Amino acid sequence: MDQENKNNQVSQRKIFLTSSYLKYPLPAGLLKELAEELKEINRYPSGGGYDELRKELADYVGVEINNILPANGSDEVIEMVTRAYPGKVLIPVPTFSQYEISADRLSLPKLLVNCLQDKEYNIRFSPQQLKEASLVWVCNPNNPTGTGVSQKKIREILDQARGKVVIDECNYEYFGESVVNLIDQYKNLIIVRSFSKNFGLAGLRLGFAISNFENIKEISVYAQCFRVNRLAEKAGGKVLKYLDYYQEIWDKIKKVRDDFTQKINELGWFAYPSQANFVLVELRDKEEAKEVWRYLKHKWIYTLPGWKDEFSGLEHRFIRFTMGKEWEMKRVIEVLSDYRERCRRGDLNPHRHTPTTP
Repeated sequence: MDQENKNNQVSQRKIFLTSSYLKYPLPAGLLKELAEELKEINRYPSGGGYDELRKELADYVGVEINNILPANGSDEVIEMVTRAYPGKVLIPVPTFSQYEISADRLSLPKLLVNCLQDKEYNIRFSPQQLKEASLVWVCNPNNPTGTGVSQKKIREILDQARGKVVIDECNYEYFGESVVNLIDQYKNLIIVRSFSKNFGLAGLRLGFAISNFENIKEISVYAQCFRVNRLAEKAGGKVLKYLDYYQEIWDKIKKVRDDFTQKINELGWFAYPSQANFVLVELRDKEEAKEVWRYLKHKWIYTLPGWKDEFSGLEHRFIRFTMGKEWEMKRVIEVLSDYRERCRRGDLNPHRHTPTTP
């Protein structure tokens, strides 16, 4: 096949960069093991304590089994924690929308604090806000900016907060920094982890909470007995045997992410430095963001714009790109470069947001 035909094939393939799930295949050995587990899918999960799964998760994280509570994805952890500690909810924005959605579902008062100013995301809670909140959310690294929050800053929040402080570490494997070492020192600390974004188990729904035993007991009151399905339960332990395989993938994703960030900046937009598996790009205004988003969609590239309900407090001039494979992100840069060139030549229709020529 000649190069021209290869290029044509690439240009006609759909690229999905919306949800931040793992774009790489699971290890062949893991798939084989899970296929064997399907033979007993007629049986219930362990239920209740999920002792074997909790032991495997505890060993991976470096805590005791009583510090772990498995759940049906991190979304269920968010929901259980919100139910366990009702009251005013403090949320730094822009961030993941499920914190706000769970608060709204329970009709809880909430305070959204803008933490994105001058192209920098910095948590700016006041002592009074931390004093009044029953629940404080911190996504680390933050979704959608990809910004890491230092342990020093998290300690400051924990020291001042009267309520529970929840650190969402669902992108821990990309960031490499955690506050798990603080769960015994701070009784108000709860951590959320997930297997969706890093291990490719988004479809099975597996997440877990990490905290001191008293908090785990209080949260587990709102946990259903069979909340983790049998296949997810088995996968949670088996997947951890393939850490070397996943580490190679995480390293690839981080390299692709950093290269993509550089290319976006070279094109004249601003890409936020990210510690996650996605990159947030700031456009000139919401009109340009809509033009770019539609142009990408016209080229079969699907992204997540700021006006979607994935985020709380994100303005419409932003687009988030989940990191795909290297060829996918190179294709994105090619299309965006083409968009810039066509804008320069004046052959884009500003009303239709699509090329005037093929």
